[in-house]
Amino acid sequence: MAGNITKVKRQLRSVKSTKKLTNAMSLVATAKLQKERGLLFANNKYASIFSELVHDALCAHFDGEETNKFLIESKVNNPLHIIFTSNSGLCGSYNMDLLRFVEKNVSKEEPIFAIGTYGIRWLMNNDYMVVKKIDELNDFHPTTINKLIDNIMTLYSNDEISSIDIYYTDYINTLKYEPKVHKLLPIEIDKNNMEETDLLLEPSRDELLNTLIPMYVSSQIYEKFLESKISENAARRMAMEGANQNADELIESLQIQYNQARQSAITQEMNEITAGSLK
Repeated sequence: MAGNITKVKRQLRSVKSTKKLTNAMSLVATAKLQKERGLLFANNKYASIFSELVHDALCAHFDGEETNKFLIESKVNNPLHIIFTSNSGLCGSYNMDLLRFVEKNVSKEEPIFAIGTYGIRWLMNNDYMVVKKIDELNDFHPTTINKLIDNIMTLYSNDEISSIDIYYTDYINTLKYEPKVHKLLPIEIDKNNMEETDLLLEPSRDELLNTLIPMYVSSQIYEKFLESKISENAARRMAMEGANQNADELIESLQIQYNQARQSAITQEMNEITAGSLK
């Protein structure tokens, strides 16, 4: 009986210790979620400016056929995919939902820039063509983005790739986020939403677009990175809250077992004392 009480006490200590960790992780995920929402809001203002500038430049009058390399379809057929996952687990189905989406839409013969340890490992294990790996997702700052943009633009300018898209997790609210793909290049022009203007661009429309579009691409990559990070931390918070709830239920169950075992031990001792006094 004493051994059973000791076992239950050990289990209780273990579950309570685990709950402290999951509760701390939930608080950290909540704090990161709030911080990254602020970053996303600030970046959206920045990104919207580039979107407007690119739109205005596209609407400017020009003669002849479109020749800008960022706007026309490439002759090669070799799309590049940028895939965002997390560096760690404990965030529910966040990573696997995205990777299942990738599995349905990306060929194993197409080049991939994998960002995030979890995705790098999964893609490599499943024989995808990962040509660049960035595992320090938490340090994905402008300098890292600029290096990435240089690599991408070099590949695109040399016609080594035909298009660029991003696979990421779109944040809808704290309870809902879903895998999505966003096409970066070539920029798709909705002619129904474009009205030619007499805007005069200096030095030229093409030169302005060649400067603006890489900056626009950079802002879009950072925006999708933030969307993915917010979704990751929302998923982690939900997972840790679920773990806390399960821990509470387990603690309650173990506490009942402990009380019952302790009561049985006390009753047994009393019976033994009573039996001894009658001899």
